[in-house]
Parts: sequence; structure tokens; C-alpha cells
Amino acid sequence: MIAVRFATLAALVVWLSAMIPGRFGDLIRRLDLVSYACGAVTIVGLFVMKFVGPPPPSFIPRAAIAFLMLAVAAVSAAVRVSAETASALLTLEIALGFVLLTWYVRE
Repeated sequence: MIAVRFATLAALVVWLSAMIPGRFGDLIRRLDLVSYACGAVTIVGLFVMKFVGPPPPSFIPRAAIAFLMLAVAAVSAAVRVSAETASALLTLEIALGFVLLTWYVRE
């Protein structure tokens, strides 16, 4: 169980670290595949933790936030949006990621 929790946390941290240069640095170098892979690992990890051991605290909001982050990443990559909108979506995604990170810190 600790390995799944660690893998999920590591995926979330890599996901956030992939988004931060996109928000504060060069927007051309966004790593969408890293976001999708880390989002999938985070969601799968949450479900594994729920069904293998005792469910994590606040499982439903955590899973909803992870799904929302993944949806925002997919929409921002698939739909042509202005630079300001892309920046706002990426900021929202980073903020939601830090909300998820605070749940891991409190565990």
C-alpha cells in the first residue's frame, strides 16, 4: 500500500513540475504527454488505494480534482485557446494540483 501511495504522490509531483515551466516559462515547451501519463497514474493510484486498503480520506473530492485536472489539460491541448486563456487554465491546474498535494502532506 505504501508503494502505491508513493507512486501516486510521485506522479502528482512530476505532473506539477511539468506544468510550472509551462506557466512561468516558455509556453511552447509544454509536456502534454507527461501530464496525461501522470494524471492517469494519479487517478489509478487513488482507485488502487481505495480498493486494496482502507480508502484514502476524502477519496471522492480527490478523485474529482484529479479528473478535473486531467480534463483541463486535455481541453487546453485539444481546443485552440488564446494565450491568456491557456495561462489561466494552467494556473487553475497548478492550484488544483497543490490542493491534492496538501492532502498527501496531511496523511
